[in-house]
Amino acid sequence: MSGWCWLARVDEPPPRAAASAPLRDGAGACAGVLAVWTGRARPVRHALRMDARLLDAAGDAAVVSLVLAPAGVRLAFDDPAVQQARRAILGGPPFDAVSTLLSDASHFEGSVVVARGETAAARLAADPFARIFPALVLDVGAGLFGSVPPPAGPVIERYGSAEPWPRDRFPAA
Repeated sequence: MSGWCWLARVDEPPPRAAASAPLRDGAGACAGVLAVWTGRARPVRHALRMDARLLDAAGDAAVVSLVLAPAGVRLAFDDPAVQQARRAILGGPPFDAVSTLLSDASHFEGSVVVARGETAAARLAADPFARIFPALVLDVGAGLFGSVPPPAGPVIERYGSAEPWPRDRFPAA
């Protein structure tokens, strides 16, 4: 799947979501549900765009760092802090999948970083996007996230910022 989809943390599994999985915090307590929708219209008011390649209904359980901007806060996608976080993600050991989250063509409003394995939570504790806005490190159930290879590198100039990063190729013309 290419393009983008919608991601939101909700209280219950939504009936029209393409996929959803339960969330647990570090203590094992229920932390809601993470849901993804593939339709064009925003499914819930607080949903944000995510790179659709992360969606994998057959994906294994994972640990995620979910970074969300505080209500009413928007940061230009070209802000040096966002650009540096993108560079730092690419400069370290690769994660299973990474996407910025956004609601329009030019504002960074969060990120989701997916990791698996014994050191997943420890690696996510150093999520570079968490330097921009607070992060929640959560266990997410199976059936939501796959693995996406990292792009060759970030581009600083935009080529269509309506697409969540990373998008490692231009759309076919």
